[in-house]
Amino acid sequence: MKLFKFENYEHYKKEQVKANVRKLEWTWIQEDTINKIKTYKPDANKILCHGVRNAKELEFFSTRYIGSEIIGTEISHTAKQFQNVVEWDFHEIKDEWKNNFDIVYSNSWDHSYDPNKSLRVWGQQLSSNGLMFVEHGCDPKDNKSRASDPLEIEHNEIVQMINNAGLKLVNDFMTKAQKDNGANARVYVIGN
Repeated sequence: MKLFKFENYEHYKKEQVKANVRKLEWTWIQEDTINKIKTYKPDANKILCHGVRNAKELEFFSTRYIGSEIIGTEISHTAKQFQNVVEWDFHEIKDEWKNNFDIVYSNSWDHSYDPNKSLRVWGQQLSSNGLMFVEHGCDPKDNKSRASDPLEIEHNEIVQMINNAGLKLVNDFMTKAQKDNGANARVYVIGN
């Protein structure tokens, strides 16, 4: 595992906001990924998506989980442009989110400055029968530590980190991401 070294938290946030603004029109998640998630968790009343950039995840989830409460987080000020998106750092817990979501999803884990902390926080947000879905780009060009994507990590390290966080790896599956470049990603299905 490699983590990009930031000068301080302000440096981290500045780099994340800069990348968000630059890539605001980009979509990583694909509808097929949501279809696969639906096979693991057919029913969900509350869904939380972290690091949603342009909220495409919320749109895709809302077509599969009709009537569910679906919210997203985004560290950038651009969060205000999108319905049901809260400007929030996904490393931090909100008390009202604890034990509250049937699905917690993110394809932005590689944006974490502390992946152990973010996994623990997301685990606390799961309802008693909730599942977390963490999508991670596994192509070499996507899995590189840099200011915009500080976390570079391999499959076996992810599995160990899930275990160390007191969570359970239920399964994982491969998916395509970012339609234009056809990148491969692995989605980790995680429970308490």
